[in-house]
Amino acid sequence: MQGDTALIDEASAKRRGSPALAQIAVAGPGRTPATRLSVALMTPWDQQCGNAEYAKRLAVGLEKFADVIPFDMRNFIDGERRVSAGEMNRYFADLIGRVNRSDADLIHIQHEFCFFARRIGPSNRRFAEVMRRLDKPVVVSLHTWLKSMTRNQRSRPSSQFVEGIFHQLRNRHIAAAIHRAGAIVLHSKDTHKYFVETFPKLKKRVHVVPIPIERVASDHVSPSFVKHPRDTWVMIPGFVSRYKGHGHLLSALKSLPETFKLVVAGGVHPKDKTGNDYWMDLIQQADAWGLQSRIIFTGFLGDPVEQGAVLAQADVFVLPYDEVGQSGSAVLADALSYDRPVVTSRARSMFVYRMEKDTAFSSIAVDVGDPAVLAATIKQCARKESEYYPETQTHRSAARGRYSLDNTQAAYERVYRTVLSGGYPEA
Repeated sequence: MQGDTALIDEASAKRRGSPALAQIAVAGPGRTPATRLSVALMTPWDQQCGNAEYAKRLAVGLEKFADVIPFDMRNFIDGERRVSAGEMNRYFADLIGRVNRSDADLIHIQHEFCFFARRIGPSNRRFAEVMRRLDKPVVVSLHTWLKSMTRNQRSRPSSQFVEGIFHQLRNRHIAAAIHRAGAIVLHSKDTHKYFVETFPKLKKRVHVVPIPIERVASDHVSPSFVKHPRDTWVMIPGFVSRYKGHGHLLSALKSLPETFKLVVAGGVHPKDKTGNDYWMDLIQQADAWGLQSRIIFTGFLGDPVEQGAVLAQADVFVLPYDEVGQSGSAVLADALSYDRPVVTSRARSMFVYRMEKDTAFSSIAVDVGDPAVLAATIKQCARKESEYYPETQTHRSAARGRYSLDNTQAAYERVYRTVLSGGYPEA
């Protein structure tokens, strides 16, 4: 809490400071200067969390036109400790009060269900309550779109009617919360399609802003793990969670040459109650197949620069994820930033950057459940990518240009200023 207050005071001082800090030019020739904004960013911040890492990178871009005031949000998925209703009420009352008292012009919430409660129903109710009590304009980024949020299609009119009633009941709280937002940001066109089908009246308020592809400068850093010149590193970055599909890579590794090493560049998420069991399963499987010498576990890489130095050594990135409703993937954005071959599963979140004609082949999606197919694809990418997949390098380059941090910050600036001007229609 003290950290938040200090950040608020620092941002306030900046806004009251020199005239040069008070204004910033809006991108584009001939544009007049626009008032510098102050944005309250509600998100996990000082935590081991993918959303926190994403928020910090986003803040770098936003600071070109806004003072960012982070308000740290708790992650309630913790199997070791249950939080009482009274403690939850006090926590959110304090958080909402600090945000409302800040000098922020606008609030940007990075939404995940676990930031509001442990289970979906209570999370949606709390989210609706928080949105009701915030007294500034709000932009909401939805990072996950659950299957239950999409209305099931029925053939019989009576069934459609009943399904419609059940759908409204299931989603009434999150619907109430989202309708209070000045704008809603999604990370993929795929999620946008589902959102508009579900909330057609909010079509003009919803925007697709993919997670930016931005490489962290790390050339000046000596990495904590160094690749042997003869080795080929097949890398899966990010938290070691069950839906990431590491087992598919273990199966494929058996069919790859001995010089191919699997690098698991990450550790177990501290809030993942099944994470340690999953870690043990992977180690046991590696033992059973005699792959111990061919797997490198880096553990959690907390320093982005150190992480970047490790990721820069990858020969092939592989993301064999299951479908879990992600609107986008920061790990995929990281992988694409290093201009190495990227092999993914067919999960819908893996196609965020492939929806344009000149970025369609920026990565390669295969049946990761088939070890022979996955191994063959990895080998082709590592050895002769340009021969087997000639479009990939130019398409990756196009993706990095289109989804850069500069373009992301420009998109958010347009959204923020339109919300503050009251430019979006009422639902």
